[in-house]
Amino acid sequence: MNTRLTPLSLLSFLLLAAILLTTPHSALAIDEVRLENGDRITGTIVRMKQGILQVKTDYAGTVSITWNKVSEITATSPMRLLMKDGCTETALNITEKNKDAITVVNPEAWQIGEGHLFKGEATMSLNIDQGSTRQKEADMDVAMEWRHLNHRVKLQSELEYDTTENEKTTDRWFILGKYDNIVSRHRYYGGKVSYKTDRIADLDLRLTTGPYLGIQFIETPETKLSTEIGMDGVRESFATQPENTYLAGAWSIDFSHILIADALQLYHRQKGLANVNNLNEVVLDTWTGLKIPIRGGFSTSAELKAEYSGDALAGIEPWDLSYRLKFGYLW
Repeated sequence: MNTRLTPLSLLSFLLLAAILLTTPHSALAIDEVRLENGDRITGTIVRMKQGILQVKTDYAGTVSITWNKVSEITATSPMRLLMKDGCTETALNITEKNKDAITVVNPEAWQIGEGHLFKGEATMSLNIDQGSTRQKEADMDVAMEWRHLNHRVKLQSELEYDTTENEKTTDRWFILGKYDNIVSRHRYYGGKVSYKTDRIADLDLRLTTGPYLGIQFIETPETKLSTEIGMDGVRESFATQPENTYLAGAWSIDFSHILIADALQLYHRQKGLANVNNLNEVVLDTWTGLKIPIRGGFSTSAELKAEYSGDALAGIEPWDLSYRLKFGYLW
């Protein structure tokens, strides 16, 4: 018996083949997440880190789920798992039996020793006023971070140079270098060295160095809060005073919170020193601002910077406040 292929059947066959070939692979391969309350979420597993599981869905974009609300994950392709003991495994299924032993799902290369993370941000504030009062302001901040496994190196620098009627009103710069060893999700320790000069306040040099202990209280995609406490050796040199060295208690606070997703972020940073021989000689630097991200890694922010020097010389105002509109780039 001969089967004759008609033009109509040939057309139907070609249409069916085209549909099968153009069907997205993601529609055929769907991961499933089961929650403790019985709900199910389907999509593609992106990553779990810092206690948050991210699932990319066709109906709601990327969904963030608290890790302790997950009871089981079934994937169509192997997931790479970073365990608490530092080992890596691959699996198609995660259950409540092995969930608590996992720290990261689909970790980045630097987290498993196969690469490095390098990121940074540079911001600049520039104001030139040629009106009745000729004023020029140029401020620049640069922060960089390098990560590999449990090792983290941070560099931060700041330059402020302002003039009014061609006379310097601000001439200061600051450099900070830090090394952290990450012990766990919430704890780390390290050492730092910083260098600061403020010509207007007659500060030729303030060199500090010392160890510290750090606690990461909160680290989620929306909110971050960490603090460090340590002891620094301080060496100070003022233009009209003999050099001074002393031991100081040191602390820092780093906080940020996204108020509106992809639109507005609140941040506050603080660094302090307290002379153990004279607690009135407190040195404090704070940065508080609102940041608005722009496309392509660019951002703008409004910031209040406050500095307090309890060891300021006679005739020098201990408080120094400045308001800045900054433009930055994040990479």
